[in-house]
Amino acid sequence: MEHLDKDLQRALEDLRMGRASLEEVRSMAADLGNRHFASGIPDLVQLLEHEDSIVRYNAVNSLAFEFHYKNVADRLLAILARDSDEDCRRIAAAALGDIFQNSRDRRALSALANPALYDLDDDVRKSAYKALLIVNGVSQDEHVELLRSQTLLVDAARVKAILTEVSG
Repeated sequence: MEHLDKDLQRALEDLRMGRASLEEVRSMAADLGNRHFASGIPDLVQLLEHEDSIVRYNAVNSLAFEFHYKNVADRLLAILARDSDEDCRRIAAAALGDIFQNSRDRRALSALANPALYDLDDDVRKSAYKALLIVNGVSQDEHVELLRSQTLLVDAARVKAILTEVSG
């Protein structure tokens, strides 16, 4: 394990000095989370701005699902709203669902409703809808069922009802 930590530390140094290839940066964005290498969190936060969509995707995945790092919520909201890559928008929605699960966080619910209803990509709509339901609050069994579901359809009336509830 110590050997892996030294490899990651060396890779981080290469990243910081601008010596890492795109493939190395892509791998590192995933490896930092997979290995729970917490000293790389500031670098992952910076990688959310990377021009490469795979780097951004891996950084979101590491920060949200491996570190449960809530301090990137604003950036996740921005990715969900404006990223040109549908996979990045999809993972940002899922990440918000994970970070804010059962919290009924008004800002997260509002941000998830729009792509759940209107995103051009079907997978983004479904991911945002699942996340919306999870943030609004579901039982553990419903949570697992939502995550496993491949055929879930967005219920626009339910989305609007949740929005009405949180804004009232």
